[in-house]
Amino acid sequence: MVPKMSGFEMVKSIRQTDSGTPTLVGVETPSSATIVCQGETFTFKLDQDLSDNGGIYLVIEATEGQSNGVSRAHSKAVAIKMVEEPDDSAVNIRADYVAKHGAPNEAAPKIFFRYYFVNSTTGEKSGTMLAECKWEAAAAGGGD
Repeated sequence: MVPKMSGFEMVKSIRQTDSGTPTLVGVETPSSATIVCQGETFTFKLDQDLSDNGGIYLVIEATEGQSNGVSRAHSKAVAIKMVEEPDDSAVNIRADYVAKHGAPNEAAPKIFFRYYFVNSTTGEKSGTMLAECKWEAAAAGGGD
């Protein structure tokens, strides 16, 4: 402990601010998401829009397909897509997923996701949300 100086005063003297120092503002945590993974359709959609998405990126991470839920499955997720200034519209993630992990299939249908926001100005990261989906083959096309 520094004599006659509180911790707050010490940090304040060390961190001098100027116009080039970003001010931390906090980043809201993403809402829940709807993930559709059926046949050739593979989309990710936030269930609620951000209050202010300026300078925010949505980072979507996913695992390879799993045959069963495995312990710490979400920790095996890797980034597959970054969406600048996201909203509540559906984002097609199939091409990004296939490029990283290959196409989902019936042998390993479970896919685990992590997603979060990052403020591009300050580098702040929101809380991480977890999700999962199960790939399903396309519905058999048939007429009447």
